[in-house]
Amino acid sequence: MDYIGEKCPVCGNGFTAEDDIVVCPECGTPHHRECYAAENRCANEEYHSIGRKWERSSQSKPLYKVCPVCDFPNRVTDSNCQRCGTELSDTASAAQNENTSENRGEGWRDPFSAEMEDLIDPIKYLGLDPNEDMGGASMKEVNDFVGPSTIYYLPKFKRMKDDGTKPSFNFFSLIFPTLYFANRKMWGWAILAAILGVLFNLPADLLLYIEEFPDELASFISSNKHMIQAVSDICLVADMGVRAVFCLFANWLYFRFAMNSLKKHKSSGRPASMIKAAGGIRPLNMLIITAIKYGIGLVLIAALYYGFEMVTTIKDFSTLCLM
Repeated sequence: MDYIGEKCPVCGNGFTAEDDIVVCPECGTPHHRECYAAENRCANEEYHSIGRKWERSSQSKPLYKVCPVCDFPNRVTDSNCQRCGTELSDTASAAQNENTSENRGEGWRDPFSAEMEDLIDPIKYLGLDPNEDMGGASMKEVNDFVGPSTIYYLPKFKRMKDDGTKPSFNFFSLIFPTLYFANRKMWGWAILAAILGVLFNLPADLLLYIEEFPDELASFISSNKHMIQAVSDICLVADMGVRAVFCLFANWLYFRFAMNSLKKHKSSGRPASMIKAAGGIRPLNMLIITAIKYGIGLVLIAALYYGFEMVTTIKDFSTLCLM
């Protein structure tokens, strides 16, 4: 059991990690070994006759080891700093003293205060410094903007900022680039991905839905089937190439989008509480971009149809004039 922060009932001093502690087998009261030997008995001997057991002080809290390098409040059981890896054995005694103002020392900060809440949570920032400048916004602001999946994005964003690395793998953007960008509110990239997707699939769609077109257009497609199939194959390769680019650079594009959005947010003077609303995800956007994509496809098919009709009309008119 951890008795750090509790008081020896003989000398009244708090236990530290270096103390040699003995526990009464009857009531469980901890003592310094020297204090127990000096008294040659348990300080709470009166507990034995009534069957009472020693209890922890209700005021005691588990304290933290504050890293001397980065000031991260590690748990008392940590031998190395969770954030920077510094060995904590040299700071254990000062950081684990009794929870009183005279024993805290200059490097100690209350880990239960509101301002330390973000630092204590190792999941929220994955041990990264929430105050680190990411290029115009802090890690905390980036974390709030990203919202879901910070455990995936924060390490990648930090590596991009520190090393200038751009490529990284994003499986969702490989399979559904349009939906990915829309879900992350990156409308410019979502619209571009939707347009490219429609264009690359157009030759295959013409062959697939040939029976749905008017006779003249269907006849034209049928007579040029081999050429359209060749174009379709080229578009398939191009589509795979574009998806590969999105897969490798979607995280970097999102990092730049997040930083630009945060800079605009801060320059406009809007409160920090609105950062989460500005970022995060919005699944409804995936439905919207899907409708937009189909709309683009219909417009393109309509333009192709009326363009074909116009060319046919002009061709027939020219034939009549020549006659």
